[in-house]
Amino acid sequence: MDYVSLLRHLVAFPTINNPAQDIRPTRECPEFLKNQLTELDLNAQILKQKGFFSVLATHGTGRPVTLFLAHFDVVPIGQGWNSDPFELTINNELGYGRGTADDKGNVVALLLTAEALAKQDLSGTVAFAMTGDEEIGGANGASLVRKTLEKQNLFPDYLITADGVGMQIVTRRRNTCGITISVPKAEEIRQGTPEKHRFTTDYVGRQSRHSAYFLPGVDRHALLTASSFLLHHPQIKVSQVTGGFVKSNVVPDWFEIDGLNLANITNSEELSCNVNLTRLIQTLLPLSRIQFPTRLSDYGITLCPNLLYEKKNRWEAYFDGRAMTTNTEVVEAAIEAILNEKLHDIKYQTIVRMGKAFMNTPTDSHLVKTAQKVALRQDLKTQPIELGGASDTRHFSDRPIEAIDFGPIGFGVHGSNEHVVLESIPQTAQFYIQLAVALHSVKRA
Repeated sequence: MDYVSLLRHLVAFPTINNPAQDIRPTRECPEFLKNQLTELDLNAQILKQKGFFSVLATHGTGRPVTLFLAHFDVVPIGQGWNSDPFELTINNELGYGRGTADDKGNVVALLLTAEALAKQDLSGTVAFAMTGDEEIGGANGASLVRKTLEKQNLFPDYLITADGVGMQIVTRRRNTCGITISVPKAEEIRQGTPEKHRFTTDYVGRQSRHSAYFLPGVDRHALLTASSFLLHHPQIKVSQVTGGFVKSNVVPDWFEIDGLNLANITNSEELSCNVNLTRLIQTLLPLSRIQFPTRLSDYGITLCPNLLYEKKNRWEAYFDGRAMTTNTEVVEAAIEAILNEKLHDIKYQTIVRMGKAFMNTPTDSHLVKTAQKVALRQDLKTQPIELGGASDTRHFSDRPIEAIDFGPIGFGVHGSNEHVVLESIPQTAQFYIQLAVALHSVKRA
């Protein structure tokens, strides 16, 4: 297989997931992937649930069972691209396009892996899955893959989620937590001077806008900057807001406030402002600093308010949360403590949706030790690390399983000008191939 041609073909599929606009990947891309796997004489099928498609293929029978898992869906485009996001652009051995790093480069690596392993007589079962809804949680993709394998008594012993970056062995990832907080509209006519304030996002030294990689104290979040501004300028009341909102786990590049300065009487007017919206924005910063008991994580707790919008007679803010816990009650209690202090006289509403699990594979497990040996043979200088974002591993790690995430070298995940180091795709495939052979010793005649 020509990996560059494969990547070019995959990038051209506009496999965006955007629930806000009811946009999801069609059957076209998974059909292409199924055909590629079928041509390798693998037992490939398309899985469908609630309008989402995934591909599952197997090689061999019995145990052990190793599952290689990737996803072909991508986040919306956003702004700031220097090339067509759905056309692979190559510059200095880098491949630019939406999904090149997250996660179509990895899908190509799995196709190369399947091509090599299909020719080998391995012990046990090796499965390959490519899902179409990872970017919105995986409930109809990875979850269905798991159910399908369980029905066949093939729940994996080993899981390699091809959704990492940097050719690093990832052993820990936090759980997801979606938090929605809304307040009723409260329009008032006040005397003041109209002002407009614009705030921008800045990830220091990185192009990514994925909120799981947001580092408080290092990076600047447009909405949190606005929250701080309003906390320190209580004379300004918000009338309306706009922002470069993309998706629940993508930090918007910018956020703008149309406000009314009540302390400035120069050229003052009687204008409408929304006091509850103002207080909601002021509360975003304290909420982002929330603390509750969790397991150890390099990234700690992250809460990013990535969406703020009108919904009927209310204003809603959505936080993308990440933490090494599955305890909904402690999260709800911590949120309630802040809201009861900041919004006690407002009829606010809160919804907390905790993800299924987090990944925390011991470094002395057979899979991790084997992966480290393979990496050493490939001269990959890597140690087990934690990544900030979640992956589809979460749909398996509530049961005993040895799991790691891995992936090519890529940059700009969820941001503009996303790209992958092209030569790292076949190198990643070689890692997968050697790892599978080590886990599934070749059958002896």
